[in-house]
Amino acid sequence: MRLISFALLTFLAAPVAHAAPTQEDVAAARLAYIEGDYDAALKVIQEGAEAGNAMALNILGAASLDGRGVAQDTDKAIEFFERAAKAGEVRGYFNLGTLFLEGSPPVEQDRARATREFQSAADQGYAPAMTALGRLQETAEPPNHKAAADWYEKGHKAGDVVGTTNLAHAYVQGIGRNENWIKARVLYTEAAARGYPRAFNDLGVIHEEGYGVHMDQLTAYSFFLQAVNAGYPKAGKNIAELILKARFPWSSKHAALGYCIWAVRTAPDAEKASFQEDCEALVTEINPDAAMRERAERFADQL
Repeated sequence: MRLISFALLTFLAAPVAHAAPTQEDVAAARLAYIEGDYDAALKVIQEGAEAGNAMALNILGAASLDGRGVAQDTDKAIEFFERAAKAGEVRGYFNLGTLFLEGSPPVEQDRARATREFQSAADQGYAPAMTALGRLQETAEPPNHKAAADWYEKGHKAGDVVGTTNLAHAYVQGIGRNENWIKARVLYTEAAARGYPRAFNDLGVIHEEGYGVHMDQLTAYSFFLQAVNAGYPKAGKNIAELILKARFPWSSKHAALGYCIWAVRTAPDAEKASFQEDCEALVTEINPDAAMRERAERFADQL
């Protein structure tokens, strides 16, 4: 009996091994992390990463790069992304490509490394990487627009909505593809059907200017409005200018000014100055008094 008791005590005193989080656990933690519940999410994600889970390693890379829930550390981010990629997470390659394309102190921009990482992801069929390779070709010195459009088409066929929209733009511009407004409209419509904000905006431009379709300011307004509702700043500026040009009976100058104010507020930092300049020109044209400015501000607050 004493032997049995001793064995039982020994068993109870032994450390209990915890099972590593399952893929479902990590996926749920990823959603919690996206929602901002960092503490609870990162506990599961870190345990998953320690066990070699590729998704968890990739999330830790993103967390380290952004400094959300953990200290910002670009070198650690690279390490986690590399480990994730080696463990089979294709987005690890893509995130490495994005990091080296943009640069993140103390890591400088490295387009050659970015190209290699995007290529590794594209080789595994990852559509956004194909589009990214197209963007690299388009922004090269000198640019290779034909190669860019080829990659956009690959991205489009693989299901990337940005690739679809960029390919449409190539047809609009006649750069990298022969100008073809019908193909462009079909591609923009496909991207818009998937909810891509820029596609709504560009369809608005097509209908406002009559590119390959009958000029239709009402349809243009509808597309710009959908882009605004989807949070696309440039559409705010475009709809403001259209309101003044078309003189719609249901809209007004204060609404035009409100859309422009919203566009400036929501524009990326790198583009704010350009948006501000365009809206100042609109203000000069409208010449609003204090009451109209106040109504426009309230209108912008509601968007």
